[in-house]
Amino acid sequence: MNAPAEFARFFHNHDLLPLECLRAHYVAHRFVPHFHEEYVLSVLTDGVETYHHRGGLRRAGPGMISLIQPGEVHTGEAGVEEGWAYRVFYPPAALLADIAQMLTGRPGSVPDFGEVLVHDPPLAHQLALAHQALESEPDRLLRETRLYRALTALLLRYGRCRVTDTPDAGHRLDTARALLADRLAENLSLAEVAAASGLSVYHFSRQFRARFGLPPVAWRNQLRIARSRGLLAAGKSPAEVALLLGFADQAHFSRAFRQVVGLPPGLYRTMNRP
Repeated sequence: MNAPAEFARFFHNHDLLPLECLRAHYVAHRFVPHFHEEYVLSVLTDGVETYHHRGGLRRAGPGMISLIQPGEVHTGEAGVEEGWAYRVFYPPAALLADIAQMLTGRPGSVPDFGEVLVHDPPLAHQLALAHQALESEPDRLLRETRLYRALTALLLRYGRCRVTDTPDAGHRLDTARALLADRLAENLSLAEVAAASGLSVYHFSRQFRARFGLPPVAWRNQLRIARSRGLLAAGKSPAEVALLLGFADQAHFSRAFRQVVGLPPGLYRTMNRP
Protein backbone atom coordinates (compact mmCIF):
# COMPACT_ATOMS: atom_id res chain seq x y z
CA MET A 1 0.00 0.00 0.00
CA ASN A 2 1.45 3.36 -1.03
CA ALA A 3 1.97 6.02 1.62
CA PRO A 4 -0.21 9.13 1.26
CA ALA A 5 1.47 11.92 -0.68
CA GLU A 6 2.82 14.93 1.18
CA PHE A 7 1.83 18.44 0.17
CA ALA A 8 1.93 21.95 1.59
CA ARG A 9 0.10 25.03 0.36
CA PHE A 10 0.77 28.45 1.84
CA PHE A 11 -1.48 31.39 0.99
CA HIS A 12 -2.14 34.97 2.08
CA ASN A 13 -5.21 37.16 2.14
CA HIS A 14 -3.52 40.34 0.97
CA ASP A 15 -6.79 42.22 0.57
CA LEU A 16 -7.78 41.67 4.22
CA LEU A 17 -4.68 41.79 6.38
CA PRO A 18 -1.14 40.34 6.49
CA LEU A 19 -2.29 36.87 7.54
CA GLU A 20 -0.47 33.79 6.26
CA CYS A 21 -2.15 30.37 6.26
CA LEU A 22 -1.06 26.83 5.51
CA ARG A 23 -2.92 23.68 4.48
CA ALA A 24 -0.69 20.63 4.52
CA HIS A 25 -0.32 16.90 4.87
CA TYR A 26 3.04 15.60 6.11
CA VAL A 27 4.24 12.02 6.44
CA ALA A 28 8.02 11.83 6.47
CA HIS A 29 8.92 15.48 7.05
CA ARG A 30 10.18 16.45 10.50
CA PHE A 31 10.30 20.05 11.67
CA VAL A 32 13.44 20.95 13.59
CA PRO A 33 13.12 23.13 16.72
CA HIS A 34 12.04 26.56 15.50
CA PHE A 35 9.76 29.48 16.30
CA HIS A 36 7.59 32.07 14.57
CA GLU A 37 7.20 35.77 15.20
CA GLU A 38 3.44 35.25 14.87
CA TYR A 39 1.01 33.02 16.76
CA VAL A 40 0.65 29.51 15.33
CA LEU A 41 -2.93 28.21 15.56
CA SER A 42 -3.29 24.71 14.09
CA VAL A 43 -6.44 22.67 13.50
CA LEU A 44 -5.71 18.95 13.10
CA THR A 45 -7.97 17.43 10.44
CA ASP A 46 -6.54 13.93 9.97
CA GLY A 47 -3.88 11.61 11.36
CA VAL A 48 -1.69 12.46 14.36
CA GLU A 49 1.09 15.00 14.85
CA THR A 50 3.56 14.82 17.73
CA TYR A 51 5.68 17.80 18.72
CA HIS A 52 7.73 19.20 21.57
CA HIS A 53 6.43 22.46 23.04
CA ARG A 54 6.82 24.14 26.44
CA GLY A 55 8.93 21.32 27.76
CA GLY A 56 6.51 18.51 26.91
CA LEU A 57 5.73 16.07 24.11
CA ARG A 58 2.30 16.81 22.62
CA ARG A 59 0.12 14.46 20.57
CA ALA A 60 -2.58 16.06 18.43
CA GLY A 61 -5.31 14.37 16.44
CA PRO A 62 -8.56 15.35 14.67
CA GLY A 63 -10.71 17.84 16.53
CA MET A 64 -7.73 19.26 18.42
CA ILE A 65 -6.34 22.79 18.28
CA SER A 66 -2.68 23.57 18.92
CA LEU A 67 -1.97 27.02 20.40
CA ILE A 68 1.59 28.31 20.11
CA GLN A 69 2.53 31.86 21.03
CA PRO A 70 5.10 34.07 19.27
CA GLY A 71 8.66 33.08 20.03
CA GLU A 72 7.83 29.67 21.49
CA VAL A 73 10.14 26.94 20.23
CA HIS A 74 8.48 23.79 18.91
CA THR A 75 9.03 20.84 16.57
CA GLY A 76 6.68 18.63 14.52
CA GLU A 77 6.53 15.13 13.07
CA ALA A 78 4.13 12.31 12.28
CA GLY A 79 2.69 10.41 15.21
CA VAL A 80 1.24 7.62 13.03
CA GLU A 81 2.37 5.96 9.81
CA GLU A 82 -0.04 7.91 7.61
CA GLY A 83 1.20 11.25 8.96
CA TRP A 84 -1.01 14.21 9.77
CA ALA A 85 -3.05 16.85 7.99
CA TYR A 86 -3.83 20.27 9.39
CA ARG A 87 -4.88 23.82 8.67
CA VAL A 88 -2.70 26.51 10.23
CA PHE A 89 -3.21 30.23 10.86
CA TYR A 90 -0.19 32.47 11.51
CA PRO A 91 -1.90 35.61 12.89
CA PRO A 92 0.35 38.56 13.74
CA ALA A 93 0.37 39.49 17.42
CA ALA A 94 -1.23 42.84 16.54
CA LEU A 95 -4.31 41.11 15.09
CA LEU A 96 -5.02 39.04 18.20
CA ALA A 97 -4.19 42.04 20.42
CA ASP A 98 -6.88 44.05 18.61
CA ILE A 99 -9.44 41.33 19.32
CA ALA A 100 -8.28 41.02 22.95
CA GLN A 101 -8.61 44.77 23.49
CA MET A 102 -12.08 44.69 21.96
CA LEU A 103 -13.10 41.88 24.34
CA THR A 104 -11.62 43.43 27.49
CA GLY A 105 -12.06 47.11 26.72
CA ARG A 106 -8.53 47.66 28.03
CA PRO A 107 -5.67 49.02 25.90
CA GLY A 108 -2.60 46.83 26.00
CA SER A 109 -4.52 43.57 26.37
CA VAL A 110 -2.94 40.55 24.67
CA PRO A 111 -4.06 36.91 24.57
CA ASP A 112 -2.08 34.46 26.67
CA PHE A 113 -2.95 30.84 25.92
CA GLY A 114 -2.56 28.86 29.12
CA GLU A 115 -3.54 25.61 27.41
CA VAL A 116 -1.26 24.60 24.57
CA LEU A 117 -3.41 21.81 23.08
CA VAL A 118 -7.19 21.54 23.42
CA HIS A 119 -9.76 19.00 22.26
CA ASP A 120 -12.70 21.07 21.05
CA PRO A 121 -14.25 19.60 17.87
CA PRO A 122 -16.97 22.30 17.45
CA LEU A 123 -14.45 25.14 17.67
CA ALA A 124 -11.97 23.22 15.51
CA HIS A 125 -14.69 22.89 12.88
CA GLN A 126 -15.45 26.61 13.07
CA LEU A 127 -11.77 27.46 12.64
CA ALA A 128 -11.47 25.03 9.73
CA LEU A 129 -14.44 26.66 7.98
CA ALA A 130 -12.84 30.07 8.42
CA HIS A 131 -9.59 28.71 7.02
CA GLN A 132 -11.38 27.20 4.02
CA ALA A 133 -13.04 30.55 3.36
CA LEU A 134 -9.68 32.34 3.47
CA GLU A 135 -8.32 29.85 0.95
CA SER A 136 -11.08 29.85 -1.65
CA GLU A 137 -14.04 32.15 -0.86
CA PRO A 138 -14.21 35.15 -3.24
CA ASP A 139 -16.62 37.09 -0.99
CA ARG A 140 -14.34 39.32 1.11
CA LEU A 141 -17.02 40.13 3.69
CA LEU A 142 -17.77 36.46 4.27
CA ARG A 143 -14.08 35.62 4.63
CA GLU A 144 -13.52 38.38 7.16
CA THR A 145 -16.68 37.57 9.13
CA ARG A 146 -15.80 33.90 9.49
CA LEU A 147 -12.23 34.70 10.49
CA TYR A 148 -13.12 37.20 13.21
CA ARG A 149 -15.93 35.05 14.57
CA ALA A 150 -13.64 32.04 14.86
CA LEU A 151 -10.73 33.97 16.42
CA THR A 152 -13.05 35.74 18.84
CA ALA A 153 -14.53 32.41 19.94
CA LEU A 154 -11.02 31.02 20.41
CA LEU A 155 -9.91 33.95 22.57
CA LEU A 156 -13.08 33.92 24.65
CA ARG A 157 -12.64 30.24 25.42
CA TYR A 158 -8.88 29.84 25.77
CA GLY A 159 -7.11 33.22 25.55
CA ARG A 160 -6.53 34.59 29.01
CA CYS A 161 -6.27 38.24 28.05
CA ARG A 162 -3.75 40.13 30.17
CA VAL A 163 -2.44 43.69 30.12
CA THR A 164 1.17 43.88 29.04
CA ASP A 165 3.70 45.31 31.43
CA THR A 166 5.69 48.38 30.51
CA PRO A 167 8.78 46.99 28.81
CA ASP A 168 12.04 47.33 30.70
CA ALA A 169 14.47 48.82 28.19
CA GLY A 170 17.37 47.77 30.39
CA HIS A 171 16.58 44.08 30.52
CA ARG A 172 19.87 42.44 29.69
CA LEU A 173 18.73 39.41 27.71
CA ASP A 174 16.08 41.37 25.82
CA THR A 175 18.72 43.92 24.86
CA ALA A 176 20.98 41.20 23.49
CA ARG A 177 18.11 39.57 21.62
CA ALA A 178 17.20 42.94 20.07
CA LEU A 179 20.81 43.32 18.92
CA LEU A 180 20.64 39.95 17.17
CA ALA A 181 17.34 40.86 15.53
CA ASP A 182 18.45 44.34 14.43
CA ARG A 183 21.73 43.11 12.94
CA LEU A 184 20.42 39.85 11.58
CA ALA A 185 22.60 39.66 8.47
CA GLU A 186 25.85 40.58 10.22
CA ASN A 187 28.53 38.13 11.24
CA LEU A 188 28.40 39.02 14.94
CA SER A 189 30.57 37.27 17.49
CA LEU A 190 29.16 35.71 20.64
CA ALA A 191 31.32 38.08 22.66
CA GLU A 192 29.69 41.11 20.97
CA VAL A 193 26.18 39.87 21.72
CA ALA A 194 27.03 38.85 25.27
CA ALA A 195 28.56 42.30 25.88
CA ALA A 196 25.20 43.90 25.08
CA SER A 197 23.72 41.92 27.97
CA GLY A 198 26.48 42.75 30.41
CA LEU A 199 27.04 39.04 31.05
CA SER A 200 30.00 36.78 30.43
CA VAL A 201 29.85 34.66 27.28
CA TYR A 202 29.27 31.52 29.35
CA HIS A 203 26.49 32.93 31.53
CA PHE A 204 24.88 34.73 28.61
CA SER A 205 24.64 31.54 26.53
CA ARG A 206 23.10 29.57 29.38
CA GLN A 207 20.61 32.27 30.37
CA PHE A 208 19.64 33.07 26.79
CA ARG A 209 18.78 29.44 26.11
CA ALA A 210 16.83 29.14 29.36
CA ARG A 211 14.75 32.23 28.55
CA PHE A 212 14.17 31.86 24.80
CA GLY A 213 14.39 28.09 24.26
CA LEU A 214 17.36 28.06 21.85
CA PRO A 215 21.05 28.98 22.00
CA PRO A 216 21.81 32.45 20.55
CA VAL A 217 23.10 31.13 17.21
CA ALA A 218 20.11 28.81 16.73
CA TRP A 219 17.69 31.60 17.72
CA ARG A 220 19.38 33.92 15.19
CA ASN A 221 19.14 31.29 12.46
CA GLN A 222 15.45 30.63 13.15
CA LEU A 223 14.68 34.35 13.06
CA ARG A 224 16.44 34.52 9.70
CA ILE A 225 14.08 31.83 8.41
CA ALA A 226 11.05 33.61 9.89
CA ARG A 227 12.06 36.87 8.19
CA SER A 228 12.84 35.12 4.92
CA ARG A 229 9.19 34.17 4.47
CA GLY A 230 8.16 37.81 4.16
CA LEU A 231 10.96 38.57 1.71
CA LEU A 232 10.08 35.59 -0.47
CA ALA A 233 6.38 36.50 -0.40
CA ALA A 234 7.36 40.02 -1.49
CA GLY A 235 9.01 38.56 -4.59
CA LYS A 236 12.69 38.33 -3.62
CA SER A 237 14.54 35.36 -5.11
CA PRO A 238 16.07 32.71 -2.81
CA ALA A 239 19.53 33.93 -3.81
CA GLU A 240 18.66 37.51 -2.87
CA VAL A 241 17.16 36.43 0.44
CA ALA A 242 20.18 34.31 1.31
CA LEU A 243 22.42 37.34 0.75
CA LEU A 244 20.17 39.80 2.58
CA LEU A 245 19.90 37.64 5.70
CA GLY A 246 23.52 36.57 6.00
CA PHE A 247 23.36 32.91 4.99
CA ALA A 248 26.63 31.38 3.78
CA ASP A 249 25.09 30.70 0.37
CA GLN A 250 21.78 29.84 -1.29
CA ALA A 251 22.22 26.10 -0.69
CA HIS A 252 22.64 26.71 3.05
CA PHE A 253 19.53 28.88 3.09
CA SER A 254 17.49 26.34 1.10
CA ARG A 255 18.40 23.48 3.45
CA ALA A 256 17.57 25.50 6.55
CA PHE A 257 14.32 26.81 5.05
CA ARG A 258 13.08 23.36 4.08
CA GLN A 259 13.78 21.96 7.56
CA VAL A 260 11.53 24.61 9.13
CA VAL A 261 8.88 25.33 6.49
CA GLY A 262 8.61 21.93 4.83
CA LEU A 263 9.19 22.93 1.20
CA PRO A 264 11.88 24.69 -0.88
CA PRO A 265 12.03 28.52 -0.75
CA GLY A 266 11.45 28.84 -4.49
CA LEU A 267 8.17 26.92 -4.28
CA TYR A 268 7.11 28.94 -1.22
CA ARG A 269 7.79 32.15 -3.17
CA THR A 270 5.64 30.94 -6.07
CA MET A 271 2.75 30.03 -3.76
CA ASN A 272 2.76 33.44 -2.08
CA ARG A 273 2.83 35.76 -5.04
CA PRO A 274 -0.15 38.17 -4.81
